[in-house]
Amino acid sequence: MEMSDKLGHIFSEALSEVVATVSGVQLQEKSHDNDNSYDDMTGIMVLKGKENGILSVSAKISVARELCSKIIGISAAEVTDDDIADTMCELVNMTAGSAKLRLSDTDYFFTLTQPFVIKGNDVSIITKNITNILASTLSNDDISIKLKAIY
Repeated sequence: MEMSDKLGHIFSEALSEVVATVSGVQLQEKSHDNDNSYDDMTGIMVLKGKENGILSVSAKISVARELCSKIIGISAAEVTDDDIADTMCELVNMTAGSAKLRLSDTDYFFTLTQPFVIKGNDVSIITKNITNILASTLSNDDISIKLKAIY
């Protein structure tokens, strides 16, 4: 297995475990591709290390609202835009933290930066000298989340 496939699996597995732990929602990796699109709400974190990168977790607003509802224990109707942004920041933060532990003894070890959110689906993240894109979609019958690691 190539290192890019291993990295993709590490990040996907980390996100799947984080979502299951905080919301009880079980997701499986449904596709692994180089899709460079984003959904309505995207949590992003810069990864600094020997190999620098960007990690993003993206979901449609309705999916982010549903996950937020499950995580904080209120109805989806009560969830605010700030709650959704906080949820996406926390998902990317926890996913990066889990992957960081798994990569601690490799050249891909990294430190974390403050997460942030981009709202809107017509966005592009353009990086210089960072060309590898590991993209996957994790989903079940109701929920779909996009994960992207760019390094």
